Amino acid sequence: MANLERYNKILNELMQLPGNNVCADCGSPEPDWASYTLGIFVCLNCSGLHRNIPSVSRVKSVRLDFWDDTLVESMRKTGNLISKALYEKSIPVFYYRPQQKDCV
Repeated sequence: MANLERYNKILNELMQLPGNNVCADCGSPEPDWASYTLGIFVCLNCSGLHRNIPSVSRVKSVRLDFWDDTLVESMRKTGNLISKALYEKSIPVFYYRPQQKDCV
């Protein structure tokens, strides 16, 4: 039980960091899911989209699922800002970026 509490504490701290406090995809506040393969925090709606591409993104609930050292460390090393800088650097300026209202 101690590990579970420790992981939850670390993940909650990570979600308070700038950029991690909103969904990496649509900007919705207080995301409670994460793609541990991409190292991003996402909202419930966007997590559903990520579930459709398991070869690219694997998601877990930050609050409900079990996390281990490797997955937590992956989230700590990346986060929304670093991941977006890496994966979105080549997106053209005219490309439509999803917004929170798109998830409703």
